[in-house]
Amino acid sequence: MINKSNLWFLTLSSIILVLAIYYIAIPGDTVQSVFSANENNNSVVTSIEESEIITAMRVSKEEELLESMQSLQEILLSDSSTIEEKNDAYEQIQHLNSNKASEEKLESIINDTYSVKSFVQIKDTTIKVVIANKDDSYELANNIINTVNSELDGTYYVTVKFE
Repeated sequence: MINKSNLWFLTLSSIILVLAIYYIAIPGDTVQSVFSANENNNSVVTSIEESEIITAMRVSKEEELLESMQSLQEILLSDSSTIEEKNDAYEQIQHLNSNKASEEKLESIINDTYSVKSFVQIKDTTIKVVIANKDDSYELANNIINTVNSELDGTYYVTVKFE
């Protein structure tokens, strides 16, 4: 059964997904010309730059998260599910939400501390950090690993990849 909260969640998630795909599909020149057309009186031209690989990773991760959340919510709302199954689904939803919060926190720390665009993914006991920087540096990678370990008490295996 779809109730109001599920309908709102599905609607907002769909809008976010459509906007993310639209943002990826727009060529960079089109975005830059739109901004320069809006700022004809100003001599400043705004350009948007972000690694397409990181954006694609974020979109695919959001899609996976949305699918798993929907399946877990179906279990929670199902009348045929046992209490144990509902408890497990609820715990998994909480785990997914806490992982997402940790990932966003780590991304903001890395972006603020090292001034690089990053993507963080937590799976089980591993953390994958992708940096939007062609110049791979062992020192930067080591500093990022140390920062992540200090934030999460060193309980994860951290990998850093430069794109």
